[in-house]
Amino acid sequence: MFFNNDFEDFHLDIVGFLAILGEGSVSVNYQVSTLSFFTFLPRLMPAPQAFMPPARPLRLDDVPGIVVGARSGNCRHNVYRIPHIILPGEQSMKISSDYTVRRFKIKDKRDNAIDKEADREANNKADTTLISARTFGPLSMLAMLGCAMSIALLGLSIHFNDGWALIATILLSFLSSLLGVACKWTLKLVKRQATGKFIPPADVVVCYPNGSFLIVECDEEIARFLFFAPERCNYLITGTWYRFLALFGTMMLMFGVIALGNAGARMQIGFGASYLLLNAAYWLVAALPESLHWDYSSLEITEPEPEPKHQKPADRKFRDALWKAIKITKTTRWVRTGRIAPDTEAWTEWLKKADEVVNRKDGLDPETWDYSSYLNECLGEYKEGNLSEEPKSYD
Repeated sequence: MFFNNDFEDFHLDIVGFLAILGEGSVSVNYQVSTLSFFTFLPRLMPAPQAFMPPARPLRLDDVPGIVVGARSGNCRHNVYRIPHIILPGEQSMKISSDYTVRRFKIKDKRDNAIDKEADREANNKADTTLISARTFGPLSMLAMLGCAMSIALLGLSIHFNDGWALIATILLSFLSSLLGVACKWTLKLVKRQATGKFIPPADVVVCYPNGSFLIVECDEEIARFLFFAPERCNYLITGTWYRFLALFGTMMLMFGVIALGNAGARMQIGFGASYLLLNAAYWLVAALPESLHWDYSSLEITEPEPEPKHQKPADRKFRDALWKAIKITKTTRWVRTGRIAPDTEAWTEWLKKADEVVNRKDGLDPETWDYSSYLNECLGEYKEGNLSEEPKSYD
């Protein structure tokens, strides 16, 4: 029966697989991590193949929902990723947040010190500096941790005179820098082009599929670049050069794993421990809220009246959330524009009455109006029963 004669005969051939595991945790924050300049840092990184997709996205991923201008008539049948991140979008999509209404105010902090019109002409880069990757956040800490491990493994390789480990460390560490150059991008937010110092208010209503509403009070400039004009990803390297760098990176990964498999037992244990620790760290960071990775400190976001939490989700109804949103916006135009409510005669009649009430026509008071009973009357009058009473989705 064969056993190892000494420690040097012991090999962890599986350590090469540890270098390419963890693609799920790495790809979660792939785009925001390549937005930061820390992406150029040579470092160990699990699953570097996640940074080599055949085609890079031109935009950030959208989120299901409807975005409607309360009075502007603008409408989008999806929620852009940036406002979903900086507002509690993930929280609003949870089951515990069904049929809730939250109101926020967003302002550009530069409005207090810089004239808007002068800033538009003097600084055309303003649309790219409002939102960026956080300089010292969880992702930058991961990059520095990977770099520290690369330095430690490089020193150990020299100490143990392990040439294969030295080659593996150099190839796998500088692979991250190569991929950083290939995938580095900047965020381009489209600005409002109309001139004039007066910027009209442009309140926005975000409707999620579970019946929750986010009402955002802001001016037209913020509404335009956050909610209605799609953002763009401007890459540092484009076209054929990206494909060449991706191919070269694939070769570096393959030869790095081969060199790692031929390294000595001591260094294989060091690499194995490093990748295990890095995979755990990446999984922990992937579980954090996305807002922790973005820097939007130039925007002032406040919630004047937080949603009360005493009401149980089972007690909430779509009509309650819709009426509260209408009272805040003081109009029903956005409901029709976004087709938030069912397109039936009963709901049309109810919306018409609701618009009169919130505008206090004929002495009507929105605080005392029994909106639920009137909706029941409309549904009964048009003999629609409960077929369209509580919509579950806006798809």
